[in-house]
Amino acid sequence: MIDRLRSREYIPILVAGAVLFTILLAWLAPSEATLGDAVKLIYVHAALMWVGFALLTIGGIAGAAYLFWRRDAFIGWSYGCSVVGVALLFGTGILGSISAKITWGAIFWAEPRMAMLGQILFSAIIVAAAVRISGSKVLGGSACFGLAVIAWVLVIRTERVIHPVSPIFSSESTAIKVFPLLITVMIAFAGLQMVRYWTGRDG
Repeated sequence: MIDRLRSREYIPILVAGAVLFTILLAWLAPSEATLGDAVKLIYVHAALMWVGFALLTIGGIAGAAYLFWRRDAFIGWSYGCSVVGVALLFGTGILGSISAKITWGAIFWAEPRMAMLGQILFSAIIVAAAVRISGSKVLGGSACFGLAVIAWVLVIRTERVIHPVSPIFSSESTAIKVFPLLITVMIAFAGLQMVRYWTGRDG
């Protein structure tokens, strides 16, 4: 049974199950005194951000590893993690905009963190185009590593102006900390399954 679940053909089912369980966790998650039920969207928004950056980082490390060892497994994971990581960051941008509209009545396009996501996504498009045109795995590994570096430089240097302090870490409620963690674990599981699907790995 375990071997069957490891098969690539079951990955869409595993991802769908993880997404449904994530939705259930968000629905069961506690509200917050200031943001009310809207904070549940922020739980998912934050989890997408964390997992997206984690996958971009793994993709960058795998890309750098390919430059030294030239193993196809490294470049496969580099591409897979980078693509899925960027997709999750795109998702967190959309969900963050929806959350802002619901909680504050407007989408703050001037917020530096919103611009940061836009810069990362634009960089990813440039990287994907360059790799696609060249077809070079060496360029691909270098590009994935460079994209991860760009993402981290941007997130470290970007100030928080309108974006509030995280209601998760600032809360004294254990439940408000545990549920986002569980949501993050489920999104990470789904993300890694999507990477497996991308790379075609069975293990």
